[in-house]
Amino acid sequence: MIYCIGMPTRRSFLRSSLVATSALFAEALRAAIPEADRGVTFLKPEDAGYAEARALYNAEIKTQPQRIARCLDEAGVEVAVRTAIAENWPMAVKAGGHSFEGLSLNDHGLVVEVSSMKEMRLDARTGGLTAAAGCRIGEVNRFLTARGRFLPAGSCETVGLAGLTLGGGYGMFSRKWGLTCDHLQAVRMVDGTGTIRDSRDEPELLWACRGGGNGHFGVVTQLTLQTRPVPKSFSSWKFRAYRLDEEKARVLLAAWFEATAKLPSEAFSAWVMNGRQVTVLLTTIGSAEDRGIVAFRRLLASATDSTTTARVVSLAEALPRYYGEPGPQFFKNGSGGFYEGISDLASTLPAIFAEVLEEPGMIFQINTLGGAIANGPEGAYPHRALGYLGEVQSFWVNPAHGPARIAAAGRIREQIARAGVHRHYANYPDLAFADWPTAYYGEKNYRRLQLCKRRYDPQNRFRHAQSVRLPD
Repeated sequence: MIYCIGMPTRRSFLRSSLVATSALFAEALRAAIPEADRGVTFLKPEDAGYAEARALYNAEIKTQPQRIARCLDEAGVEVAVRTAIAENWPMAVKAGGHSFEGLSLNDHGLVVEVSSMKEMRLDARTGGLTAAAGCRIGEVNRFLTARGRFLPAGSCETVGLAGLTLGGGYGMFSRKWGLTCDHLQAVRMVDGTGTIRDSRDEPELLWACRGGGNGHFGVVTQLTLQTRPVPKSFSSWKFRAYRLDEEKARVLLAAWFEATAKLPSEAFSAWVMNGRQVTVLLTTIGSAEDRGIVAFRRLLASATDSTTTARVVSLAEALPRYYGEPGPQFFKNGSGGFYEGISDLASTLPAIFAEVLEEPGMIFQINTLGGAIANGPEGAYPHRALGYLGEVQSFWVNPAHGPARIAAAGRIREQIARAGVHRHYANYPDLAFADWPTAYYGEKNYRRLQLCKRRYDPQNRFRHAQSVRLPD
């Protein structure tokens, strides 16, 4: 598919001309042009299609927006934003709907919903991917691997590319190639005044979009990212330990930290504790016989109860194994903090393990970072020097179990804070973080993001509980 946003067709020119003059014309525009021709449909709660447009991956979120603008193209986004300005509605932005805290919705305003914007174009000469804001990770994977290319990203199929990239974007291939936001070359955005911005003309916008989070300044409508050649192979192993107690879990985690320190950049590992079981995942797109891989496998095999080795497969065949559940699900997830090593967690591990052991449905996970992440381009993502990222997760099927699981997740969060871990991943938000601006972005970067806020959204039209605030 070819996506040429802003093509000077007669219809797009007329739409742009009508909406560009002033927000005062928004009402006249809605009356003069059918919604289908404006590239946007405005939905109220009672309308057909509203529930689908509102749906989030987290079934626990009950937020009900006043209006949802389902946008088909950039011109539709422009109309939606200018309509919200005319009506004095606050705005939120929704694509994949995977925000843990439902920050892509609001209760009393307009949600600009872009999941129908699916166009993608690959430049075969440069390897540059131009993708509309509604593309999701699974769609991007299928599009690129069929053409011999790949974009390092997360593993959940239905996560939106835009939201993932804007918050950072790490996964099994980040140690080799860096974060998804490190591959970002350009963005187009309709800002809080209804103005179309292009980072090719405004480098500060590109800086902010490399890890500065989503829903702060406007609606990103298009991203251009550099892709990579598809790796020749993908190898994986799983190691499982059962019947754990706090001490056995601590010993196993110490062994895992020791083993990960020697992994090559082509490798990734995750340590996942669920109840009395730990599963350790190891993957590589390099040689299975690399010295660090072999040493890791020997150490973890001796410390666990079972080992599963998957056959070597192509990347296109491997990726769907990690796509996860389609959702929606009841859950409470959040960042467990960035770490330099196990010493950052030593004082709080007994309390964390106790919560996981005692409350069903609780998961504590740590993922490897490092490698190429440490040397990424300039951007708002501030945590490059830290080699590990934790996740606190809780899941349930019966809604009655929600309060206990949420409370247990909160206790783990508090224990991590007591240990002095205060740096967190913006794509794993938790509304209970006391100083989220510093936790997500660092003080210096947050002040710079505030200046971007003043430039692109001076009336604070785009806002949620953890959106960048205007500077004092």
